[in-house]
Amino acid sequence: MLRTWPRQAGWSPARTEAPSDATRLLTLLSQLQDTERIDALLDMLAAGAYSKGDNAAIVRAAGLLPPERAAAVIAHLIASHAATNLSACGDLFARSVAAWVPERAADLSRAATTLVEGLPGDPARMPQRDPWSRTLPVEPGFLINLVTALGQINAALADRAADHILAWPQTYEPDAVLVPAVLGLPRQAAQQAAAAVQRLRTAALEHLCARIAEPLEPPRDWARASAIACSCAHCRDLSRFLADPDRQSWVFKAPERGRRHVEESIRRSGCDLDLVTDRHGRPYSLVCTKNQASYDRRAHQRQHDLAHLARLEAPAGV
Repeated sequence: MLRTWPRQAGWSPARTEAPSDATRLLTLLSQLQDTERIDALLDMLAAGAYSKGDNAAIVRAAGLLPPERAAAVIAHLIASHAATNLSACGDLFARSVAAWVPERAADLSRAATTLVEGLPGDPARMPQRDPWSRTLPVEPGFLINLVTALGQINAALADRAADHILAWPQTYEPDAVLVPAVLGLPRQAAQQAAAAVQRLRTAALEHLCARIAEPLEPPRDWARASAIACSCAHCRDLSRFLADPDRQSWVFKAPERGRRHVEESIRRSGCDLDLVTDRHGRPYSLVCTKNQASYDRRAHQRQHDLAHLARLEAPAGV
């Protein structure tokens, strides 16, 4: 079975979290205490297909190897897959720390350093990858795993990770990644990686407070954001209509091609408009009616921001 095991990962548009055949084989080899073949299979997984769902079996099997070799195998897996499967590598690292610390914390230093040095964001730090491979966005759960595990073995590396995360907000986007991660960190992580967690928490608070401080009120008239990328005659008419404080609706009568173009411009620009096609007469007409969707979205966001702010400011244990 090992002689015919796939040596390279096939292309996949997404990463699965389901256990693969590797879990079944590692489980059987662990029951047999066959450390030689466990070692060989783990090396193959570093170069081949690897699933987040395999991590539990990987950690159990690696635990049967000599400590230094087990740590080297985990570091090798992380180095091989972090660029394209960061969430799985973070989960593998966190599981390894939970299973082996405190007795073997020092053994995991290489894996920890490998993961921190491979964090996405800075193009200069990213390894060359297969151009056909697809990098998935960073997930809040990855930051939770990373900071929690680093806090248990190396607070200095946790600080380095925080430096990197805060330096690249486009990768660790506040609403999608940073705020949910800080809210999800367990109390133990906040204590063990106190400095790093406090800096991440402060950044999350500053982001929320800055947006909450922005004025929020419904539109006072019918003027709406009117920036349209296209400058054709139809889109100029659309822009003038959007900027007009007295006009609520605009009827654009044109052949289908023209109507579709204006609809696409409205969609791309996120205009506060409701659209209806009036099929009376030829050509048909596109009826554009202004709404307050932008304000409604901001009001909804404000409620979320206030709730998140209250949770972040709540005393520990509340």
